[in-house]
Amino acid sequence: MVAKKTKKYLVDTNVFLRFLLQDEPKHFQKAKNLFLKAQKKEVVLILIPQVVFKIDYVLRGVYSLSRKKSVQILLQLASSPDLQVEERPLLLATISKYEKINIDLIDLYLQQKAQKLKAQVFSFDQDFKKTKV
Repeated sequence: MVAKKTKKYLVDTNVFLRFLLQDEPKHFQKAKNLFLKAQKKEVVLILIPQVVFKIDYVLRGVYSLSRKKSVQILLQLASSPDLQVEERPLLLATISKYEKINIDLIDLYLQQKAQKLKAQVFSFDQDFKKTKV
């Protein structure tokens, strides 16, 4: 007997946002059902760093959430046992620093990634000087 393969999904930003914000009941319910399936190990949901960056951008830029509230949400997502999170340790470290240093999340990620690769960031952005903290 052949074992049934578990379906895998790369989950888009809008699915997470509809679930978190509950602003569109139909989409919220579909997202909720998907996350429940993941809890039951019926599907594998993959969260990539780029989606995390976009979630932060939308929560802060469109919905005017505070950095602190966005960090709480992002930490919850990135640490969820129900999600397969690409580069989880690096992402969690980046989000934690994001709470303390006032620069873009993507810039902090780039700095953390460079550090992991024993590289340097080449940028004209002066914010990278703040990452030495």
